[in-house]
Amino acid sequence: MPVVVSTVSLYRYTLPLTPPLPLGGETHSRRRGLLVRLGTRQGVAGWGDAAPLPGFSPETLDDVVEQARAAAPEWTGRHVPEPDDDLSGLLCALPMGTDCPASLRFAAESALVELLAAARKTSPAAVLGTPRASVSLNALITDPENEGSAQAARLREHGYPAVKVKVGRESVEEDVRGLRAIREALGDDTALRADANRAWSMEQAVAFAEATQDLGMAYVEEPLTNPACLPELAARTDLPIALDETTRENEASVLRDDAPVAAVVLKPTLLGGLRATLRWRHAAQANGVTPVISAAYESGIGLRTLVALAATGPDAPAGLSTYDRLSSDIITPRLPLDGPSVDVSSVTDGPVAVDGDRITLVDSFSA
Repeated sequence: MPVVVSTVSLYRYTLPLTPPLPLGGETHSRRRGLLVRLGTRQGVAGWGDAAPLPGFSPETLDDVVEQARAAAPEWTGRHVPEPDDDLSGLLCALPMGTDCPASLRFAAESALVELLAAARKTSPAAVLGTPRASVSLNALITDPENEGSAQAARLREHGYPAVKVKVGRESVEEDVRGLRAIREALGDDTALRADANRAWSMEQAVAFAEATQDLGMAYVEEPLTNPACLPELAARTDLPIALDETTRENEASVLRDDAPVAAVVLKPTLLGGLRATLRWRHAAQANGVTPVISAAYESGIGLRTLVALAATGPDAPAGLSTYDRLSSDIITPRLPLDGPSVDVSSVTDGPVAVDGDRITLVDSFSA
């Protein structure tokens, strides 16, 4: 039976962040977003999460609501096609202009995948590809100087395959000291990643690279304030470089054979949805670069899609630990993302159970 969108409903949500999160120069105690629900006359539904990240997303939540209200009437009555090889037919089933916000595009495309999966009685991961049974997870250490070694020891006991450490907030010397303690606590079998968020000058990055040569770093995300100088950094050091912010400023074609890149960190909420993420992932794999699926403090609705996406790509530990900061969720029960890996079926299979008390209807449209 053809799958046709008969209703589009939009809901706002607000979830507590514990502890509060510094973003974009402000401290946020709440995570806010817009849910997109696509429904059929047969009672099948698919959900997506549009949660622009303050300080990182160019759009605001009000922008998303305005754009969603304008686009939703055109989504009703649309046929949802079966997925083709590159999923472009499915992911383009809903008309979205070139100015559609990245987070809304992610929500709409996610809802399409969820809707087709529910209608075909399969999982979103199976719609996106051939999924693995489990996804390995990356843990996050945000205070390496004060809590890093103790936290790293606990993570080692739990068997995490990779740990990412936030650097660039203190001096290079303090960052290196913290990383050394973390590496000692982790041992040699855990991948050690770092994220500098474009904090360093060239000389600081070179100093960091030279001081950490013996730590076996898997990669360092966005080490330079000026990303145009990354090739120079690669020429001067052996530092393995990962791109994050740069993926939102360039096309995937920058991952040519001679690009000095070890990994790309792909955040669909910021990158522009599933189709854009798949383009980057394909380019990364074609050029020997590791693609890492990562979250941006989405709700469990968004995390369901990210787990499905990670399960259908290379087995690189996914960065989904932002979910830990949400002390409650809009779906019940909470997703089991508190270990070194997650069973994909436990997250993606079955219908979404949304807590109606935690969402507020914004608007609804029918064919």
